[in-house]
Amino acid sequence: MRIAQVHYHLKRGGVTRVVENAAAALQDSGVQMVALCGEPYEGNALPAVQVVEGLAYQNDFSAVDPADLARRMQQAAREALGGEPDVWHIHNHSLGKNVAFLEVLHRLLEDGAKVLLQLHDFAEDGRPANYRRQAETYDKNRELGHLGDRLYPAGPQVHYAVLNGRDYGYLQRMGVPDERLHLLPNPVSVPDLEAEPQGKTPFPDAKQVFIYPTRAIRRKNVGEFLLLSLLASPGSLFALTLSPDNPEWQPIYERWVSFAQSQHLPVEFAVGEREDFTFAGLIHRADALVTTSVAEGFGLAFLEPYLFGKGVVGRDLPAITQDFKDHDIAFPGLYERIDVPLGMVGEGPLRIQLEKELKSYFSAYGHRAPKDAVDRTMEAAVRNKRVDFGVLNEPFQERVIQLLRDNPTQAADLNRPELKPVDPAVVKRNQELITEHYSLPAYGKRLQGIYDALNRADCGEIGAHDAAALLSAFLDPARFTLLRA
Repeated sequence: MRIAQVHYHLKRGGVTRVVENAAAALQDSGVQMVALCGEPYEGNALPAVQVVEGLAYQNDFSAVDPADLARRMQQAAREALGGEPDVWHIHNHSLGKNVAFLEVLHRLLEDGAKVLLQLHDFAEDGRPANYRRQAETYDKNRELGHLGDRLYPAGPQVHYAVLNGRDYGYLQRMGVPDERLHLLPNPVSVPDLEAEPQGKTPFPDAKQVFIYPTRAIRRKNVGEFLLLSLLASPGSLFALTLSPDNPEWQPIYERWVSFAQSQHLPVEFAVGEREDFTFAGLIHRADALVTTSVAEGFGLAFLEPYLFGKGVVGRDLPAITQDFKDHDIAFPGLYERIDVPLGMVGEGPLRIQLEKELKSYFSAYGHRAPKDAVDRTMEAAVRNKRVDFGVLNEPFQERVIQLLRDNPTQAADLNRPELKPVDPAVVKRNQELITEHYSLPAYGKRLQGIYDALNRADCGEIGAHDAAALLSAFLDPARFTLLRA
């Protein structure tokens, strides 16, 4: 079987790793594979790569002729594979990173291609600029038709793959039949860490160390990490590994660094960037790893700690972790929410801020917020006059932390999470289950099955799934948090 993998680039990152894993998982299966991308590949894990002009990120529709780009992709695939691909495995086709790509895909389908569209990220999920860019492209080029008719093509030769059960349910709502919809979680490998890390031992004076191995972008909910440090037992130290690499997030990050210092919180920042620490040393020193994120895709942050031999503590995201729990992977260190008295931020100010941000958020997608949007967000966020800390924005979170810092007795009014290392027996059992269900061989078996099913599929008339239903699912006010505004 001949497979053409397609992504805009193969720079270091999540999708590139998925493409590399696919090649590794199927290397002994008889599958021929080529990866097509728009920029040179600097890695060495892929045996066949073709750089195709026009496939890279592109915001200007007039700069790319979709028919020409489709022909170049077909030619590059034929040259590498010795014939037409049996399956085109295309990543993030609808994300809006190349505004010509929906038309390229349409032409491939018109030429009889069988395609697997793997959705790692969605323009509909907190990326309004990407969505708007595509909408404006179709508004300016009316001869192309309507964006909704191109976003998610339908037909027996078009299958979809998603990372988690939440997205699977959303695509079902959009109308994708089960036989053309596949749950394809990423493989997870055991990290290669030194058994005995070299160099300085981090934080030798701390009684317990909790490390958040992440880049401190906004959705990682840094304020809640600081709140945990305030609520933890004396002598605990909290450390976050990486600062943002995107300048957009730097002011918020620097504000948190300054705030933590002003409140004398036991938090260290950017410890993974210090020359006197190694990543292995940090992981070995940790009593547990932390996540307080309010949004994830696959959910590697919930699995990888156990492969490090550590438990994970912090915020649960049930829409993501339910897939893992279905395999009996246990998460005793997670909480679903931290409820703080609504009076700490004020119901009135919170509703005003929600109304403003919901209006702006819906408008960014070309829609008006429903009249009951604020009520629906409040209904999800508030229970018994207590609001989930993760729904609040940075100023509200700072206010709560400041109040608790000034009057520690108020902490009794919180559903205070208990942070402690996970039982070693649970860690060991989770390691075994993760290796069983999320290994590279297991991934290869799933992927081969999808390719086989698609290769057997007939080619039929190309239609369109209900893109508006998908946008509606992601825009549900009950999902809204001010950190994603």
